[in-house]
Amino acid sequence: MPFLRRFSHHFLRFLLFPLVISLLIYLFTSSTFAAGFALGTLASILMLFNWYYNLDRAYGAVDGKIRTGTAARLAIVIVTCLFWVRFPDIFSIFGIGSGLMLSYVMILFRTVKELTE
Repeated sequence: MPFLRRFSHHFLRFLLFPLVISLLIYLFTSSTFAAGFALGTLASILMLFNWYYNLDRAYGAVDGKIRTGTAARLAIVIVTCLFWVRFPDIFSIFGIGSGLMLSYVMILFRTVKELTE
């Protein structure tokens, strides 16, 4: 199965629902929390893509070097928080934080799934 299909099957189909719902809530109510949650969820998708790409490369590594992509994920979080610093009247930091937490919840669920198989 190709990489993007596996990523979509494991993560993307679960994260698109809260992303679309939060965008719809923002469009109808102009809620800063919903805007922040949408931004955080989008950042979570990017972080999970980075994490899953590095995990996929680690499975096939023969030289024993495993990269986790921590610097890239940290950069994504910093850029996302800079959106809040620049536009505090549009994005709520609590919404951004909640959206960013989704990636770690998904990683935790993926780990539990792998361990129980």
